[in-house]
Amino acid sequence: MVEIFVDKFRKFKILVSPLAAFFLGTALTCCAYALLSSILGIRLSQNGVSNSNVGIILSLYYVGYVGAANSAYRIINRVGHIRAFTAFLSIFSSFTLLHYFSGNMYFWGILRLMEGYCIGSATMCLESWLNTRANNKNRGIIMSLYMVTTYMGAGMGQVLLNIPDPNGITIYILISILFSIALVPISLTALPTPDITVHENMPLKKLYQKTPVGVLGCFISGWMVGSFYTLGTVFSERIGLNIQETSMFMLFVILGGMIAQIPMGRLSDKMDRRKVMMGSCAALFFIAPTFKYLQPYGHLFIELGAIMIGFCMFVIYPICVSHVNDLVTDSERVQASGKLILLQGTGLITGPVVVGFVMDHFGSFSYLLCFSFVCCIFVLFTMRHMRIKPDIDYVSNTPTSPVPVEVTQAFEELATKDSLIERIMKSRKRKENIN
Repeated sequence: MVEIFVDKFRKFKILVSPLAAFFLGTALTCCAYALLSSILGIRLSQNGVSNSNVGIILSLYYVGYVGAANSAYRIINRVGHIRAFTAFLSIFSSFTLLHYFSGNMYFWGILRLMEGYCIGSATMCLESWLNTRANNKNRGIIMSLYMVTTYMGAGMGQVLLNIPDPNGITIYILISILFSIALVPISLTALPTPDITVHENMPLKKLYQKTPVGVLGCFISGWMVGSFYTLGTVFSERIGLNIQETSMFMLFVILGGMIAQIPMGRLSDKMDRRKVMMGSCAALFFIAPTFKYLQPYGHLFIELGAIMIGFCMFVIYPICVSHVNDLVTDSERVQASGKLILLQGTGLITGPVVVGFVMDHFGSFSYLLCFSFVCCIFVLFTMRHMRIKPDIDYVSNTPTSPVPVEVTQAFEELATKDSLIERIMKSRKRKENIN
């Protein structure tokens, strides 16, 4: 039993250790922009801005996000992934501080538009880079680990909402610092970057022909995630939660998503990923409306309900990305990542606007019913296409692994040195042989 554990631990270490710097930079980036999104939603609501206007202002972030999907790949293919990521995140860091100088909602809308372009471009760098280093047998678990780091970072961002900010600028300075620190591990990583000299065009029509479920899945995921991050704090405030309870609600939804990543990622590597996504949406269809009835029973039931919502909602995007990347070639990945960001960004834009409008006219409970509605659409669509195409023609064109081709000094010890558990096992065997 111990030997099996040691073998699994060794394989996991070989898989993850070269990606450690990549994941650290990702976590810090997610912590910063999740904190920014939440604090802006709270401050707009406190200033008396209506739900629909909050949704419109903050969703401009996702308009910029979509804009990045249509143009940022040119910059990435010209200068490389690391340089592009560093440039976009540095610009985002400076935009964050500008929120302090004016509370004008139109000015904030312009800032959100430009911030969305920066983070969309940075995300394209990260995800196309990561999927190039994965293969069809381990892409699900690698994307799951990537998403765990994003949710850990985003969850920490919600906790940081509780930092005292009497002058109104402390939070913005903290966010800028986090962005700056996030550049360090990514800039210094020894992980080889993808070849930017070979790339192919990937129109949205071509991507849909390859994977219609992947196209809709990215849109649905963006629709729900955008509604959660943009209006989750507003929803919590409307149902009577204070700032501490709101931060805990946001945290536990994200925690549920983080818990789900590795088991659901492993499951998607062993079976049709479409079935895993469909099952998650079917569960969320029933879970979301029941959250209303948990509030009278206290914090524990609210937190459990939040975990269940996050468990189902946040696994859809990484499994969808894995499903799409199983079906494209390495030369198509940057543009395929751009199209996935475009689809998710379209959902991120429309979700907050539609849900904000519905909440204004039908009350706070309609926030949860919107989640059930889009899940129902996805389940029916996926069932239809699985009947049309029950089997998938996977592209086995990625023989690479996340381990660098030439192990650098920075990772040599992690990649080759025996773990503590292995040394203990060897020591025991030597003692048994002596006796």
